[in-house]
Amino acid sequence: MTAAPRKAGVAKKSWRLPLPRTVSGRRQLWTAVVLLGAAFMGWLVTFIAYPHSLFEKDHSVPGVIGKRFSDAERELERAGFRVKVEGDESDPAVPLGNVAWQDPPADMVLPRGTPVTLTRSSGPAPVAVPDVTQFNVDQATKIILAAGLKVGGVDLVPSSGDPGVVMATRPNAGAGRPPGSQIDLVVSRSTATIRVPNVVGLRQDDARSRLEAVGLKVGGISVKKGQRMPPGTVLEQKPRAGQLGEKDSRIELTIAEP
Repeated sequence: MTAAPRKAGVAKKSWRLPLPRTVSGRRQLWTAVVLLGAAFMGWLVTFIAYPHSLFEKDHSVPGVIGKRFSDAERELERAGFRVKVEGDESDPAVPLGNVAWQDPPADMVLPRGTPVTLTRSSGPAPVAVPDVTQFNVDQATKIILAAGLKVGGVDLVPSSGDPGVVMATRPNAGAGRPPGSQIDLVVSRSTATIRVPNVVGLRQDDARSRLEAVGLKVGGISVKKGQRMPPGTVLEQKPRAGQLGEKDSRIELTIAEP
């Protein structure tokens, strides 16, 4: 009796990556492996050096200089940044309370949560009131305007000196004021020390000469008709004779119709 034949065992197959059979195919495969390895190493180095940049999207810093402070804060926070306030500084162009400066500057790309430092504007720097004493009013006005200020009221005070000269300013010279502020002038005027002479009854030319001889001038002249006086004779004067007047004051005359 013959033994039954044994069943042949099933051979196990091992899985292998199919390789290209040509030399050029193997070179292309090797090149692809090298590129993938380089890309992985680059990703790994970036992850180690800048871990947050791979998971958080960077943002461009908004420009907020010149904007109202509350609006600037909201805009930066919406963009994902933190706001840090650092003092005030004067700025001739940025209104009081608005943003005068920011750091980092606008358009810089940074990760979310980066702090942005804002500086408030304290408005334009104060202007020192110029010293315009001993200048006449016209000259003083030009100097004050050139300094960025304005002339307010003009107070006339009696003085023994030349009339029309600035004696002081309010506020005093050297005081700081915001640009465009009004500065009041204290200006000298002559004291009334000239006694007005009587020129009634004199002819117009003679009356003028007499008034100018004492430091006065002829002002307006009116004509009165129907008078039994020689034409051009002074009938009335204002101020009246005997009153005190200032130097170069004008005396109004009424004369008979020529």
